Amino acid sequence: MLFRTVPQPFMTTSRSTRHTLIRRACDPGDEAAWVEFDRIYRRFIIHVLGQMNVPVPEIEDLTQQILATLIRDMGGYDRSKAGFRTWLSAVIRHAAFSHFRQNRFRQQTLDRFREETATPDVLSTEAEIDAKIESEWASYVANLAMDRVRTQFQGGAIEVFEMGWDDTPAEEIARRTGYSVASVYTLRKRVKKRLYLEIRNLIAELEP
Repeated sequence: MLFRTVPQPFMTTSRSTRHTLIRRACDPGDEAAWVEFDRIYRRFIIHVLGQMNVPVPEIEDLTQQILATLIRDMGGYDRSKAGFRTWLSAVIRHAAFSHFRQNRFRQQTLDRFREETATPDVLSTEAEIDAKIESEWASYVANLAMDRVRTQFQGGAIEVFEMGWDDTPAEEIARRTGYSVASVYTLRKRVKKRLYLEIRNLIAELEP
């Protein structure tokens, strides 16, 4: 399922700009890259911290700390040692756990998360958190890609595609939309192909 809490559509920029976004954001003088980086990653981090039961009044400050860490450490990131999602989840998790320790909330939060995930100890809980963050990131990227795709199709193509998310039969979609069954299959195939392409593009742009 796509990550459905993204409130604003993804605003596209030039291919060259997007392709070098993360590296450019490491340059203190490139304000435009920082703004774009902040816009994309901030809302994802806020969502994840909320799921980790960080108190709402503290999420904004912690998010800012995590963004600063990402920018600070990006230059030393080595993709041969860990995938970007693994690295991103580790930065978020470590910052959250450090925050819990400082505020004496860590054990309470770990206990709550352990009950929800049925994990037996802290290490497996951390692994579960990492897996959850990676999964959320994949869904988040898919949702950003879908925002791009919505701008590239006119008519009912997007409606037809989205109606198929819950496995609605093509015949039923045709009945509701007035398209032929053959047109339903064609539209769904076109949108799906474009969505996969945009997901690949975003992965190349956002995961160095």
